[in-house]
Amino acid sequence: MNFIRRAVMSVLAALVAIPAVAQYTDQQAYDDLGGTKEFVRRRAELAKQMKSGTALLFARMVDPEGAHYREDNDFYYYTGIADEGAVLMIDGASGRSFLFEPEQTPRTAQVYGPNVLALSKDQQKQFGFTTVLPLNNLSSMLAFVVSGPNAQLWTRLGFPDKVDGARGETGRDYAAEYDHPFGGDKPREREVIVKLRDRYPQAQLKDLTPFIDGMRNIKTPQEIEILRRNGKISAEGNRRAIAKAKPGMYEYEIEAEAYYWYYKNGAQGMAYPAIVGTGPNVNTWHYFQNRRKTEANDLVVFDFAGDLDHLTMDITRTFNISGKFTPEQAKWYAVDLEAQKAIIDMLKPGNTYEQAADAGKKVYEKYGIADHWYNGFGHFVGEATHDVATPGTGPGLAGPIKVGHVLTVEPIVEFPEKHIHIRVEDTILVTEHGPEILTGGVPKEMVDVEKLVGSEK
Repeated sequence: MNFIRRAVMSVLAALVAIPAVAQYTDQQAYDDLGGTKEFVRRRAELAKQMKSGTALLFARMVDPEGAHYREDNDFYYYTGIADEGAVLMIDGASGRSFLFEPEQTPRTAQVYGPNVLALSKDQQKQFGFTTVLPLNNLSSMLAFVVSGPNAQLWTRLGFPDKVDGARGETGRDYAAEYDHPFGGDKPREREVIVKLRDRYPQAQLKDLTPFIDGMRNIKTPQEIEILRRNGKISAEGNRRAIAKAKPGMYEYEIEAEAYYWYYKNGAQGMAYPAIVGTGPNVNTWHYFQNRRKTEANDLVVFDFAGDLDHLTMDITRTFNISGKFTPEQAKWYAVDLEAQKAIIDMLKPGNTYEQAADAGKKVYEKYGIADHWYNGFGHFVGEATHDVATPGTGPGLAGPIKVGHVLTVEPIVEFPEKHIHIRVEDTILVTEHGPEILTGGVPKEMVDVEKLVGSEK
């Protein structure tokens, strides 16, 4: 009897200790993105594009290894909620939304924090949901919605993206898993599609991905303000890191200076692992190890930015660790910067990304290195650093330049045999009046870069 009593008291104590907000859902980020009104609007717009049928979007299932939980981009875009295992259902005809969540034991809620299901009804409504149900209700609900004639189930048939990878890059990762002799059969989100087809063969399975990408590709006013803030934070972090850089530092020390500033100023994480390529590492475009000790006159490719309110940034600066480019480094730096500026000048409504690329390529042709031009000069930026593209144009930058696009401009000049890699990259917002450089707080004019290197203790 005493044992039972102690067990009951323990459960009651756990319930009292549960906080009144969901642990992984960042209330400040939710509000910054426009709050309930904005997320309800997004779901209504998605339903309007569907016109009929039922949509399903799935949250991630588990925490990432050794990192803060970051929700599936598409699920987050329509909910602002970060809860493992949750499922969003939207009725296309009425626009009504339902949220299904795993039921937590009191102990789980105490240790890991409550999910939205564990909150009060009033708190659930503050997230824009009048109906939040246990996850074990989902199958019976689906059995009902597919029982009518011409039933449609909408879900993401395209690959997911992630903070540091585009949809196509996720597909490439899956391919490596499939090709490995001991790789897994299917990632969980691919298994979802198979199970929907197997369990509800009477329903027509349709792809939400083009609708999602069309909405995500044009940034909302709230997203733009967050991106502006992230641009300032990330640029200042990188500026400070370059100002402290000197020969003999380890690559990871340069990384640490910038990351400290991001985190100190509210970023929830990094947009991608820092690239601090020096010496023989500069020609590895995505070099992440950052363990080498720098030497005098090393060229440094420093590519790093923060992740703020589920929106990323992307910046690269190239500099000589000793503070002065060699004559050959300076020559190619000037070419790269000229090409970048030529491209940025073209980022205006009415132009196309093909025209912008041609402007950069012409600079390369002028200096006799047309063969160094690669196909494209950047990528869209948003919830993913390599963000979703305009539907119907392919995975990269193509088609008309539109107000609300956010993208990088990062032409590259490199000579691997000489350990030369020059990359000047900024994140750009396209406005009605032309390009706005979100990352202009870190210098890129050659004379300013040289003055900055090592200028602070």
